[in-house]
Amino acid sequence: MIHNERVRHMVKLQAFADHKGKEYFPVLKYFRRDYVGLHLIKGFVSGTIAYGVCLIMWGIYNMEELMANIHTMDLAKFAVDVLLRYLAFLVVYLIGVFIYAENKYTRARKKLRAYNRHLKRVINSFELDGGEL
Repeated sequence: MIHNERVRHMVKLQAFADHKGKEYFPVLKYFRRDYVGLHLIKGFVSGTIAYGVCLIMWGIYNMEELMANIHTMDLAKFAVDVLLRYLAFLVVYLIGVFIYAENKYTRARKKLRAYNRHLKRVINSFELDGGEL
């Protein structure tokens, strides 16, 4: 005999696994600090690359002005200015990455707790019925 309650829970489990499982199941591999730390490291690398690409694009766009004024520019001040802008950009970007990773981890854990509740109900239902569907 088919148990409607068990089937309903199994459908919810499968729907979650199909739609959100690929996004949320990998979170189970990490503790919160490790998950956020990994995202911060990735954010540092991607932020550095993005800033470098933007700096190169800016340099190409202003190449004529840079070449005309390179002999009168204070290169040390220019380098410090670029470095300070990089650090400011990186701080803001990493704060955004931190907030994103924390929220994603919290949301995933909450959804996975609900998934586990449904899974326990299905398992308990099987145990009570002696293992029949």
